[in-house]
Amino acid sequence: MFVKITSVAALPDYILLVGFSTGEFKQFDIKPLIAKYPPFKALTQINGLYEQVKIDIGGYGLVWNDELDLSADGLYEQGQPCQPPQNIESYKQELIEKFVAARKSAKLSQKQLEILSGVAQPCIARMETGITDPQLTTFLKILEPLGLTLSITDI
Repeated sequence: MFVKITSVAALPDYILLVGFSTGEFKQFDIKPLIAKYPPFKALTQINGLYEQVKIDIGGYGLVWNDELDLSADGLYEQGQPCQPPQNIESYKQELIEKFVAARKSAKLSQKQLEILSGVAQPCIARMETGITDPQLTTFLKILEPLGLTLSITDI
């Protein structure tokens, strides 16, 4: 099965929460890799490295640096199915819908927003269609030209 990674969270105790293009979420314990493969030991030895996990370009895997990566297929096949965090998908969808509405209200094309924000148009398109989740800094870059910001509120 061909899947892409859409989200990742570095949970405590070296467990990754990974969201996939199928809508599924899986937990992947990387402690066995740390024990078996010397390059993965760096995740425990370099302060903050584990938390810097990122989705590789295109969603084909996870990366930390040039030496540490995991494939989307391997994570999907070996990860343990779990429930997605409560309401995360509905929050994400609402956020994307509000962003798209603001872009259209400002009468900006994705290409025009690329020029104003410095974020590539294909990245904006993938975010708007829900194919990928942008990193926070990327999302903030595309909100700025629209005069928008993010805020944290109580539920």
